[in-house]
Amino acid sequence: MIASRFDGGALSSNSLCRAVKKRGLQECSIMNIGWIGLGQIGTQMVKRLRRAGFAVTVHPRGRGRNDAESAGAAVTSDYRALAETSDALFLCVYDQSQLESVLFGEGALAAMRRDALLVVHTTASPAMLQRIAEAADDAGVTLLDACFSGGPADVEAGELTLMTGGSTEALERARPALESYAAHIEHVGGIGSGQLTKLFNNLLFATNLMNAAEMLQMGQAQGLSTDHLAAIIQRSSGGSYAMNLFARAGALSPDAMLADVRHYLEKDVASAMSAAKQAGINITAFAKTASYFARSTLD
Repeated sequence: MIASRFDGGALSSNSLCRAVKKRGLQECSIMNIGWIGLGQIGTQMVKRLRRAGFAVTVHPRGRGRNDAESAGAAVTSDYRALAETSDALFLCVYDQSQLESVLFGEGALAAMRRDALLVVHTTASPAMLQRIAEAADDAGVTLLDACFSGGPADVEAGELTLMTGGSTEALERARPALESYAAHIEHVGGIGSGQLTKLFNNLLFATNLMNAAEMLQMGQAQGLSTDHLAAIIQRSSGGSYAMNLFARAGALSPDAMLADVRHYLEKDVASAMSAAKQAGINITAFAKTASYFARSTLD
């Protein structure tokens, strides 16, 4: 049985396909899912897919192979062979460079069969997604830009937020699988729109995190307890998702908290600033954020 949010219950594979067709589509083509890239997020996604009844084979870049296997996923070291045999190929690698190395040249995209579905969860530039879209179109592959927001706990609870770009048909083909780990699936436009939405979200989050950290450091300099201050502000009008992270961190110092996430935010802020510049968007208001997390973006 495959759990689905179409009717709040569980559906067999045939019933799920009928539910998809009721949305105006002519086929339900996701049967065998190939997955490249695990790590904390990807591993939880694969576990949710398996719990929902999907057949999943993974190429385990990053940690999580043992957990994926324990959940019933098959494992392969050959991602070209994986691409050849998958009805849908999901990519959840770390960054744009890994995305490029996996897909292009003699990579996975060239091996995918026509009419297969390619779902990109990796955060990259909108320009990269356009490049992938052109290559996918030449290969007869349908592409869905599917950025996410949330952490491992959100995936585990099936509460992830997805910002998708591409055709409605591509989204509806992927939806039964996506709904196994995402409760909020937003279609924001064409290819690249999901990436742009995610990058803007990350830029604002980084700004909020920077401001929260600096404010807590100011409080600490005045003799206030940072964990107590964060907890009070989070219950007040100054509360935010960023401040909640500090409130939950307890005795962990603002500097230590930032150190835990800086590596990810540097990548995301740099990507957001670059994408904004390419689109001709005025980013002056976020210059301090760029300097704080990704000085090289201002060069």
